[in-house]
Amino acid sequence: MYNTTVSMPALYAATGNWFPFQHSPVLAWLLVPLSLLPYALALTIWDGFLFGCYLFCWRILAPGAIGRRLLLLVAGLALYPVVLGLALGQPTVLVLAGVSASYWLLRRNRPLLAALALALIAVKPQSSFLVPFALLFAGRIRLFAGWAAISIGLAGLAVLALGQQGLQDWAHAISIAQHLPGIRFNSVGSVIGSGLLATAVSIAAAGIAMVIGRVAAREGPELPIAAGLSGSLLASPYLSVTDLAALLIAAWLVLRLDPPGWLKALMVVGYVPFFFANALFMHGPFLVLECAWLLALLVFAIKRRRGSDLEGWLRSPDSNREPSR
Repeated sequence: MYNTTVSMPALYAATGNWFPFQHSPVLAWLLVPLSLLPYALALTIWDGFLFGCYLFCWRILAPGAIGRRLLLLVAGLALYPVVLGLALGQPTVLVLAGVSASYWLLRRNRPLLAALALALIAVKPQSSFLVPFALLFAGRIRLFAGWAAISIGLAGLAVLALGQQGLQDWAHAISIAQHLPGIRFNSVGSVIGSGLLATAVSIAAAGIAMVIGRVAAREGPELPIAAGLSGSLLASPYLSVTDLAALLIAAWLVLRLDPPGWLKALMVVGYVPFFFANALFMHGPFLVLECAWLLALLVFAIKRRRGSDLEGWLRSPDSNREPSR
């Protein structure tokens, strides 16, 4: 699977695509049943399944009346990272469906089932690997423990299945993919160059996501998950344009909280650049937009926390006293 001298010629013969398989073994295990079918039929089934995952995310997360929900459905499908991911059969939307299912289960106080759904991050971690940690900072300890146990188990199985040579072949396949001519990536290091600045931005983004999780600990899981998704995109060392679809899920989660007008305006401003997300001239501006979005989530979380504190004070028996400064 990861031996490029075997897999790449076979892939090119079947699809005309000269790109090594670099996803985790977990995805390969999920796709084993489809390997028994003709390629065209298997691809059709897989693409239909991924589209169903997108509809699942929309059904769970998109807020409002039916007219508004349909508008969000169409607007999401028009985004370049979403439509490209569906067209190429990228599993990002499957991972995002797992994140969405985890949110739904958390709202119903099912943390262990939510952890199981969140374990789909192992399929393609780039877009959402910080979500469990943001939820941990939000106080979701049982969910994090369950997710960690499942993820460690999957990692152990992957190591046993691949062995030392398989792991080396996997690393080699990733290296080939990163150096193929004409392939553009959207990570911080790819946009501004690897170095101290890129490392600082990535670490800061991860830290801000954790802070948002902590600040929003008294509220629902919407903001911690949105922050985890947004922070993952800035912290990941390897990111393709299809992974940016995670921002759509983050936006839907935030919309469920009835955000203020300035945050909605930022969403509108950020929508148009999505159409050009893979254009070389847009990589820098889009990175700035990602940073602005994460900082906006931090401001929103702080304002919600202060509003919640003030509401609690007004309801307390001592509300006739002035709040401490």
